Amino acid sequence: MKAFFTLFFLSISFLIVPKNIMAQAVISKGVVFEKGTDIRIALAVVTNTRTNQGVGTNDMGFFQIAAKIGDTLLVQKRKFDNQYVIVKSDKDFIVNLIRADMILEDVTIKAENKQENLLAVRLEHRKKTYFYGKNRNPLHYMRYPLAAIMELFSAERKRARRFDRYYNEELKELEIDKFFNLSLVKRNTSLTGKQLEVFMVNYRPKHKQIKKWNTYDAAGYIKKSARQYLDTLNTPL
Repeated sequence: MKAFFTLFFLSISFLIVPKNIMAQAVISKGVVFEKGTDIRIALAVVTNTRTNQGVGTNDMGFFQIAAKIGDTLLVQKRKFDNQYVIVKSDKDFIVNLIRADMILEDVTIKAENKQENLLAVRLEHRKKTYFYGKNRNPLHYMRYPLAAIMELFSAERKRARRFDRYYNEELKELEIDKFFNLSLVKRNTSLTGKQLEVFMVNYRPKHKQIKKWNTYDAAGYIKKSARQYLDTLNTPL
């Protein structure tokens, strides 16, 4: 029993003391391109999802940001699809962004591209954990209690859980995109220009609304909402 408590406290001290070793701080550097081209993207925003610190790419598409090995970076640029990247080392890396208007009319392709990226990042995080996100036999926890305790407080588990929250929210947005997207709105309304942009933002449905929708439900919602929106434009102040 005494030996167990000794090992337990040693494991806890191991978790607390060497954080600077387990989570090495680096300056992550990279360059952002438009996928399939040699065009470098300036003024893209690169955000560390752990610290919420953000930086912009320069005229040559280069950026550098403070990070730790295992952190997730979110790369965003207007008219391009968001991209998630995991910091695996202190080496420079390339980010390829997909132009949104190239895939905007085909919602299925857009969803597959984005979901593929999200799933790849999620799997990369889970590779670094032994218990989290895996259906382990309960005997594993009894057989390796110290390992289970160590992982419970590990930075890798925290990063995996944090990204899982991102992942679940993004999947909900992708489901909404199937029923509320530019192609469907153009097909079912006469909105254009600024009116179309405002409508897409202000009348986007919630995830709970679209759970049981089909294409006809989506079209009905869009037409009804467009009429309401046009009525507000015609209402005198």
